[in-house]
Amino acid sequence: MTLALDLPLRGTRLIEASAGTGKTFTIALLYVRLILGQGRGADAVLPPLDPPDILVTTFTEAASLELRERIRQRLVEAALAFREPLETESAADDALLLALRDRYPEADWPACARRLELAADWMDDATISTIHGWAQRMLREHAFDSGQLFHRELVKDLRDLQLEAVTDYWRTRVYPLDESHAAEMVNAFGGPAKLAKQLKKLLDRPDALPVFKGTPLTEGSLTDALQAITDRKADMEKAETRARATWQRDPAGIEQALQALRPGMNASVFRNKADDAEFERYLQTLRAWGQGDLPLTEATFVQKLARDRLKLNKGYECPPLALFDDLQVWHDHQAHWEAAREALPPRGLADARQWVAERMASTLEANAQMGFDNMISDLADALEGPSGDALAARIREQFPLAMIDEFQDIDPAQYRIFKRIYDLSADDADQALILIGDPKQAIYGFRGGDIHTYLAARAATAGRHHSLDRNFRSSVEAVEAVTQLFAHAEARHPQRAFRLGDALPFETVSAAGRRERLQLGEEPAAGIIGWILEPEDDRGVINFETYRDAAAAHCANRIAHWLNAAEAGEAGFEQPDDNPLEPLKASDIAILVRDRAEADSIRQALSDRGLSSVYLSDRESVFATPEARDLMAWLQAMANPESVSRVRSAMASASLAQSLNTLDNLQQDELAWEAAQARFVDYRQRWQRHGVLPALRALMHDHEVPAALLARPNGERRLTNLLHLAEWAQQASDSLDGEHALVRVLSEHIDDPAGDEQILRLESDANLIQVVTVFKSKGLEYPVVALPFVCSYRSTDLSKGGGLFHAGDQPMLELAPKNTLAEESVEAADSERLSEELRLLYVALTRARYATFLGIAPIVKGTKKTSTLHESALGYLLGGGEAIPDAPTLRRLWQAHADQCPAITVAPGESEWTTHQPTEPPHSLRTALTPKPPAYLSWWIASYSALKQLGTGAPDTVAAEIRGEEHEALEAASSPLIDQRPAAGTLHDFPRGPEPGTFLHGVLEAAASIGFNQALADPGFQRRMVQRCERRGWGEHSDALQAGLQAWLTTPLAPDNSGLVLGQLTRYRAEPDFWFTTHQTPTPAIDRLVRTAIHPDAPRPTLGYQTLNGLMKGFIDLLVEHAGRYWIIDWKSNWLGPDDAAYSTDALRQAMLEKRHDLQLAVYLLALHRHLRQTLPDYDYERHVGGAQLVFLRGIQAPSRGVAAIQPSKAFIEALDNAFAGAAEAIS
Repeated sequence: MTLALDLPLRGTRLIEASAGTGKTFTIALLYVRLILGQGRGADAVLPPLDPPDILVTTFTEAASLELRERIRQRLVEAALAFREPLETESAADDALLLALRDRYPEADWPACARRLELAADWMDDATISTIHGWAQRMLREHAFDSGQLFHRELVKDLRDLQLEAVTDYWRTRVYPLDESHAAEMVNAFGGPAKLAKQLKKLLDRPDALPVFKGTPLTEGSLTDALQAITDRKADMEKAETRARATWQRDPAGIEQALQALRPGMNASVFRNKADDAEFERYLQTLRAWGQGDLPLTEATFVQKLARDRLKLNKGYECPPLALFDDLQVWHDHQAHWEAAREALPPRGLADARQWVAERMASTLEANAQMGFDNMISDLADALEGPSGDALAARIREQFPLAMIDEFQDIDPAQYRIFKRIYDLSADDADQALILIGDPKQAIYGFRGGDIHTYLAARAATAGRHHSLDRNFRSSVEAVEAVTQLFAHAEARHPQRAFRLGDALPFETVSAAGRRERLQLGEEPAAGIIGWILEPEDDRGVINFETYRDAAAAHCANRIAHWLNAAEAGEAGFEQPDDNPLEPLKASDIAILVRDRAEADSIRQALSDRGLSSVYLSDRESVFATPEARDLMAWLQAMANPESVSRVRSAMASASLAQSLNTLDNLQQDELAWEAAQARFVDYRQRWQRHGVLPALRALMHDHEVPAALLARPNGERRLTNLLHLAEWAQQASDSLDGEHALVRVLSEHIDDPAGDEQILRLESDANLIQVVTVFKSKGLEYPVVALPFVCSYRSTDLSKGGGLFHAGDQPMLELAPKNTLAEESVEAADSERLSEELRLLYVALTRARYATFLGIAPIVKGTKKTSTLHESALGYLLGGGEAIPDAPTLRRLWQAHADQCPAITVAPGESEWTTHQPTEPPHSLRTALTPKPPAYLSWWIASYSALKQLGTGAPDTVAAEIRGEEHEALEAASSPLIDQRPAAGTLHDFPRGPEPGTFLHGVLEAAASIGFNQALADPGFQRRMVQRCERRGWGEHSDALQAGLQAWLTTPLAPDNSGLVLGQLTRYRAEPDFWFTTHQTPTPAIDRLVRTAIHPDAPRPTLGYQTLNGLMKGFIDLLVEHAGRYWIIDWKSNWLGPDDAAYSTDALRQAMLEKRHDLQLAVYLLALHRHLRQTLPDYDYERHVGGAQLVFLRGIQAPSRGVAAIQPSKAFIEALDNAFAGAAEAIS
């Protein structure tokens, strides 16, 4: 009988399921058996189980959902089979279900059917999930035994936490170091951000042992490494001092000896030695060094005089000068010093890894959070902890049987869990663990999957191995061709087919076969067809770049030819019983590639021939697409529309699809450029007011992005990516503060897109040629498969360290650079690389139902002169690791397989350009007619910012206005004063920039909200403000903040000495906003009015020309009524200098005019004037309006009190009012 019916469901069993052998089918039938129980009475091994009692795990959410539905379907089919045969016409044909039914007495069939039906209805509660999901559930359900909280928040992205932990490490471990050691750490790592990137590989593989040149690195190595550098440096200095003393004892004699040795000096080392002037310069270098004016590290000529480095021509001997020996000693110490510095990065990484991992774990625990990896590691640690035995027993009681699907992708921590719960060496009747996988398809090493873990489990279950040995996916020819290639390598090569010897044998499978056959001409296609590409030069090899271009072109030509033939009825699938040929479709073809570079090459070749395709990758994040980079350019321009470079980058982005003429016109036509910039100003306003999604949709609409993209190849895909990214941006911005925060987060996702938002699939994708990574194709099948770049491979990259290999079962992570590695380490890492390449090739070759086409060539990579094909997986299968030097050798090896197996054939690797010519061109729709909008005057919402800067719109919030002003203030702080250090503990030393500015405004806003007098008297309020300060990392400035708050609330602020003190006010309003109408107001008229009335004749920037028509909008920090008069107060946190002297009355006036705050205050006074005129009985400007003032918060203790005020006349306010009403008049 079959394995699914006969497998003993007791103890631990390992099922090896080769590609296409019905693994999911077997799991589903085993599940049916478990629901029914094994036989009756004494024959039963496990009692009948319910769905919640059976644990089934796999590796992805999609796979678990699919498996759940397949099992549910099988339960329903089995229930039908146990009903009366007349009612089960569809199920009666399933021989396996009928055989299972026959093992039960007929009288029990109704009860069995009922149990199966109940189980099918119960599948929503079945424990079928990913290992991570199940582990999280176990931690929650067994919180007491596992020592975990009942609820922990899942943090999907730990990059920010990791950077925070690395920054803490840097602060804790590097800051306390002395200057020389700290400099070495900066030289080795740059800073926390770069260190975090270098640490990623070590943190991703916590099971791997970091080693340096084969020697394990331990915690504490960093201190020793830094001390070694210091010691070697001291040795160098001592040796240099000794050598200099030797020179000083006899400088003339040494120069005389060098002159005598001059003819024998090697000219390649001592260039231009025969030139007297040049040689004199050599001697001057020697004298400068000997006199202490030049360090030896900069005296290249002197370094060359070390005895072992002194290169002489044949026939000359080095004289016995003591200086040469002393310099040799220095050179030897220098080599030791360089070796010590070389050892610092690996030792630093090992030290940081332990510290950072512990800090991240403690932070997550303190915040009741966990990452994905914590689900596994925490459960594994709990099972090995003090309560581990009890926890394992409870889980085993809860799940007496577990089936682990895709077991070849298990990682060491996951294996620890199952090994601890279920005894792998036992064959007990009260528990069962079924491990199901195919080690030949273990290709996810980059995710932590470890073939060595699988091999350990294979050894632990010796004697209880089973296999599925019949392929139901592929044709006989396809199965025979794959078998020929791997069976030949298994029999001929010493390390067997997969380079793991007896630990991983290749076992042949038989083919159930398919009734259809692929017809691509007069004869049916073979199982594997080799396209052999011929070299164009005399070396008999082809470089990799040429290979990729040629293979892509030939593959695209052949596909176009097949599809043309299919439309003519000459290519397709031959049906049994003389049924008509089913034409080959584009969607029947899959092209398997390794990465995006290969995908781009073949997709371009297909597009050039009129063929559309879709790219599918298991790691294809939408952030890895060109559209993500275009979105970045758009957002940067929206966030900073005043930046010419930002707006230019956005306009030139590929997704905006602007013509070259349009872009050139923006360079030449100033008005066109101003219009483009104004659009981005509008987008920023939309972003601030309504959100980033409306702003992006407006941009796409204004520039007709959808129409432009849809008119191009793959336009639907590109447009979908943009819409997907726009929606992501809107969701992300909900939890972020400000435009620049969103730009920063998007940049981080683009830099490291792994695990982020996957590309959305389109319904039309299913009708296109599929370009798929081999990793994504695992578990899938396609009628026809092409591997145009099958000879490509990824070389072992140890240039920066980080090579992973195993010493026995222990994974080792070598951190030494490649050029310093021991040969054994390089060979071990490269051997494991080739083993995984072979498994990757096996996955690729077993995807096709009918035929696989391979692009084969004697490729050469890098600067090598001979073919490197033997370093690839296919090259190993053909030659066993021996070199395949040229095309004739390659052809001979491939032909040998074709001679032994008719399912393998040879075909030319060159073809004529072929364009796809569909018989029915795609339908196109006419552009919809739209009515022309009526002409209207430009109407917009302006602000003070719009007046002082051409192209700047109205900020939507107070915070946005503050941030804009603080950005300007920070940029303006470029005077020589910037380098002067303010006194610590003062407001002058408080951090500068948009965020601190917003913070200081927020403190005053909070004080206003509870009452200034209450804030002055309430220690609790001041303590809360200090806590706010400390949370932002500014704790050292908390005393200055407290002193500043006290001064702000108690200092008289009015210029007329009327006693306006915040802490004594009773009538005020914080942050009122205003709107008033404007009518065709030219900005030069406003500028003339303000210049004439406020500090006349004082220089200030001129306003750019605009016409204000619509609304004027703004925010007032504080509106005060004091002594019957109204005052406007605007806080400024600008940094003008390092002490109170920088806040003199003249300096404040200059700062106000430079930034056109005179204009700001005038507009605010006009808003107040219009408001009071409408709301205050018997209003009189001169009697009721006191004025407007800027309060520079950092200058509050200066003699000026930081106050810059204006008190313009009534005539000015009325003239300004008329100007905004459309009747501008100058005043004298």
